Amino acid sequence: MLIKEIAIILGIYFLGEALVYVLDTKFPGSVIGMLLLLAALHLKWIKINDIRLVSSFLLSYMPLFFIPAGVSVMVTYTLMEGFYLQIVLITLVSTILVMALTAFVVQYFVQREKS
Repeated sequence: MLIKEIAIILGIYFLGEALVYVLDTKFPGSVIGMLLLLAALHLKWIKINDIRLVSSFLLSYMPLFFIPAGVSVMVTYTLMEGFYLQIVLITLVSTILVMALTAFVVQYFVQREKS
């Protein structure tokens, strides 16, 4: 059961990476894989129970996945000299936009489920 769940998630991830390679795009393969997983779940090609254990595990350890990005920022902080204000503004604006968009999408789907 667990191996099947891992195989499904890794298979979709590798499919996303393969699409990026074949299409020669700069879009991250992991994001393409997430969109493919979302589409497969929406179209009911994959059921939530088919990936529940591995998904829960990965979500519970998600903060660990941000450590490499944080270390990269700390290592290359000299490249950001002179751009601190712009970086802070971009971070604030993008955070507010993501939060607002997420709220609207959740609200839309909750209302859609009620009707």
